[in-house]
Amino acid sequence: MRIRLERLGPGHVEEILAGQDEALAREIIGRPWNRERLEEFLARCARWREDGPVVEFAALEEGSGRLLGGGGLNRLAPGLGPGQVALTYWLFAEARGSGLGAPLAAALADRARDLPARRGTATSEAVLLIAPDNTASQTVARTLGARPTGELVPHPAGGTRRAQRWMLDLRAR
Repeated sequence: MRIRLERLGPGHVEEILAGQDEALAREIIGRPWNRERLEEFLARCARWREDGPVVEFAALEEGSGRLLGGGGLNRLAPGLGPGQVALTYWLFAEARGSGLGAPLAAALADRARDLPARRGTATSEAVLLIAPDNTASQTVARTLGARPTGELVPHPAGGTRRAQRWMLDLRAR
């Protein structure tokens, strides 16, 4: 199965609401999406430029167009330095365990490599924040060549959870 990325937007509301599960909700925003919050978020996503500081993608099954998951690139996330981008990826439960995490993350890393320089600095490193108990995501990160720094930071979904900071050199392919 092959993945195609497209911009995440309002057309993905129904599939996300139907496909979210507790594990996904916990990792993305800390709680399940409700229709109103999701519609608001996806409307914002549709306004972001693909080469802008923040962009979210839908991961679709090549051919069928079925939504499998998604991910994003954020050059404004807290804790980033010059040339760094936060890289996130997620899959619906039905797509997990089928070997799609690494191709999805690799496609996002390729998009990060293609980002134009910002403030004179090219994007050279991706930062991945992964919960210590999320072994599947850690495996995906290792497959890409990312390495944990040993640093624990606040989890992007908020609350009291912590995440491990992983680094991926985008100059290496």
